[in-house]
Amino acid sequence: MAKFTYEIKIPNSGTYEVESDRELTDAQAYQYALQQATTEPATAKDQPAGYNPFATARNLIPSLYQNTVGGLVNLVSSPVQSAQALGDIVAGGVYNAMPETMQKGLNAIEFNPAAQQRAIQTANLVGQDYATTWGTGAGFQKMMEEDPFRAVGDVSMLLGVGGGGLTNAANLARGVSAGTRAAPIVGQIANVAAPVANALTRGSELTNPINLLARPAAAMIRQPNVDPNVKMLMDEGVTPTPGQILGGGFKRAEEGLSSVPVLGDFVKSAQIRAIEALNRAAINRALKPIGDALPADLKGRDAILYAKNALGDKYENLLPQMTVVKDALFQTEIFNLKNMVDNGAINQTSKDFFNKWLNNNVLGKFQGQGAITGDTLKGIQSDLRTTINDLSASTNYDERLIGAALKEAQDQLRKLVTRTNPKFSKELKAIDTGYANFKLVEKAAGLVGAEGGVFSPAQLQSAIRASDKSKDKGKFATGDAFMQDLSEAGKTVLGNKVPDSGTPYRGMLPLFLGGGAGFAGYPAITAGLLTGPMLYSAPGQKLTATLLTKRPAGANALADQFRGNERAKLAALMAAQAGNRIPREDGLLSGQIR
Repeated sequence: MAKFTYEIKIPNSGTYEVESDRELTDAQAYQYALQQATTEPATAKDQPAGYNPFATARNLIPSLYQNTVGGLVNLVSSPVQSAQALGDIVAGGVYNAMPETMQKGLNAIEFNPAAQQRAIQTANLVGQDYATTWGTGAGFQKMMEEDPFRAVGDVSMLLGVGGGGLTNAANLARGVSAGTRAAPIVGQIANVAAPVANALTRGSELTNPINLLARPAAAMIRQPNVDPNVKMLMDEGVTPTPGQILGGGFKRAEEGLSSVPVLGDFVKSAQIRAIEALNRAAINRALKPIGDALPADLKGRDAILYAKNALGDKYENLLPQMTVVKDALFQTEIFNLKNMVDNGAINQTSKDFFNKWLNNNVLGKFQGQGAITGDTLKGIQSDLRTTINDLSASTNYDERLIGAALKEAQDQLRKLVTRTNPKFSKELKAIDTGYANFKLVEKAAGLVGAEGGVFSPAQLQSAIRASDKSKDKGKFATGDAFMQDLSEAGKTVLGNKVPDSGTPYRGMLPLFLGGGAGFAGYPAITAGLLTGPMLYSAPGQKLTATLLTKRPAGANALADQFRGNERAKLAALMAAQAGNRIPREDGLLSGQIR
């Protein structure tokens, strides 16, 4: 008669040989091997020589994975087999716990003998596995060396099930005894059991290895605390580099990387893209009021010229459609303004200047029917803007008062234009706002050091301060100057200057000429060459910025569930452990010899 010999490897125990006169299924051979494990030593090659803490340290990460993510993958990768095996474990366990007379009665029914036998064998396999692992010194030592997080997981499950079971039992007893004489006694017992149950549950929470993944995952899911300056820039379409977003040491480290050969070129290119995006955001602030935006392919002087022409064209197209006619309200307001200046505590020279300038440059332009054309209006507004700015910046108090009076005249003229051309008032205001923003970027692009018309945040800041005509730069001092929010955010996050132009691959030539061998002694550079082009490319820069600053709606609530739902984490641990403990037909035998 042929003999069948099976070599079985039992986790955390050793390797055993099973001989049989008949061919065995994998489950049968594994069960016989487990029986041997409780009575016979493993083969010499598998005998432990003493606890090895280095083995434990080496297997920490694989064990953590297998007892969390890996176990869940095992469970769901074969859902039908997993469900059947879990059912068999429960059914077989219940059968084994029955008295012998009940087992005989159940056997007599014989509704499905094969399924019954499979359930018994499966339950025995799992039970014997736990008996070998926890019931023998060699098994426990091997588990601690090869699968330490199984031990932690088993303890966590035991505590969690014990704590939950004790709590449920106490609650059930309270409910059943309610209204009976036993209720006070049951209540006292339940009160004593409550802190024990809480301690068991707390112990389960502290030892659950799922926490080692759930807490970092929750931190990654949660909406990050983003610097308001970074958020403002990104809302304006500016994408900072990873170091600029994270700030602090990360930013300093990235600045250091910009000096590294090859990799530094990629970093500089990304930094320059951020500066160019800031330029685009500033120019678009001038174009947005008129419903325009800078074309994607324009930057530097070409972008400045585009904005200037767009604003000029918008105004030029509007002027021929307008006619401004003096009305009674305008004449009354100007008459009152003149009286106020004449009667004010202002020297006579300033009074004479005001009246003469107003008559010649504003009122005298209205002729014939008391009307002016759009072209004439354009000249008047330009003269008013220039003179008001000059007088407002004067150190002479009387001249500043005259500047304020002319500003009032300017306001009255604008109101007149709106009253007599109501359908164009919105467009006129939009053009004025856009032009005020444009003058700032035009001045910044004209400063020394703005190569090609590309200006730094510091240069934009300088232009804004220089354009502030209020007393003692009051608006700039309080942060209320036009576009100051953008310039200050850019200066804080992006830095003060435009980096030198990076030329990717420029430094790679000598290394490639050496056949690539030049990379061998520089692992950091080699790693940088692999990640730099992706991380600091235009798509990579945008993707990284999104990952560092944005989360979908509900992210914080989901993170709280990851971190705080202890019942869900215990259930996940039990599922992962079940996925590891389920006997599988393809995993029982390490080899078969016939």
